[in-house]
Amino acid sequence: MIAERLALRHPLAELAGWDDRVRLMVRPRRYEHVLRVAELACRIACANGLDEARAYAAGILHDIARDLPDAELLRLAPPECDIDSAHPLALHGRAARTLLERWGYRDRVVLEAVEDHTTGPRGGNPVAACVYIADVSEPGRGVNADIRELALCDLNAALNRAVVSKVTYLQGRGIQVHPRTLLAYHALTCPALRVAPESSPAR
Repeated sequence: MIAERLALRHPLAELAGWDDRVRLMVRPRRYEHVLRVAELACRIACANGLDEARAYAAGILHDIARDLPDAELLRLAPPECDIDSAHPLALHGRAARTLLERWGYRDRVVLEAVEDHTTGPRGGNPVAACVYIADVSEPGRGVNADIRELALCDLNAALNRAVVSKVTYLQGRGIQVHPRTLLAYHALTCPALRVAPESSPAR
């Protein structure tokens, strides 16, 4: 297991208690997704010379609030915009961060990656980029294999493609894009890539 290998090198990988909590908070199929995201985020981080342990930790924790009722999501993460009010599921990243902070989790790099995995990294946190990409491209989804493979050699290009894919998909269907996702889009490091990609939508 990647977690066992990392535990020898970094205290953030000692996630036994947190892993158990996640397992109790989400449905079994969701937990399988969580494990795939954590493993892929760790691989992406390793391939790009980044913090593998933090990427794995954020992957394990990212969906801890995903299966909460809408009312609880709204309580933990008060809406910032109309999209949040109309679609509380968009709040599960922010709600997850709130829960983790209340339960004593303190690593800001991991917390930011957990918060931003739904709407896109706000910049300056490559671990958040690893988790965002892993979430939209883990093999169980059956889409975005091109983004997954690109991330293993060029993280910035993969992030550009993932964010562009999401914005293009939503705008093409007349769906309002979350303001935080638009911020991530306008912060892209390669503006030339702001064209419709050939991948499936990163959802």
